[in-house]
Amino acid sequence: MILASGFADVLPAIILLLAFTIVGGVIIFGLRRKLKNPPSTLIAFTLGDLKKLRDEGLISNEEYERAKQSIVDFVRKTTTDSHKKQL
Repeated sequence: MILASGFADVLPAIILLLAFTIVGGVIIFGLRRKLKNPPSTLIAFTLGDLKKLRDEGLISNEEYERAKQSIVDFVRKTTTDSHKKQL
């Protein structure tokens, strides 16, 4: 009888501890997953789109070159970063 009453007193604490462990594990798993795969930045224009805008006269040659360089730099940076992470 003494063991049964002691177990009944400890059972709520065990259940609460188990619940905290499960909830904490789920939160940590979600955070690790989110941090491991950060959202990628979407490029709004391709180089072909920029060339078309320039050819149609909607952007100047300077704007085209600046945007083109920006896209090239971004792609180069993300490609270089992904290779560094694998090493």
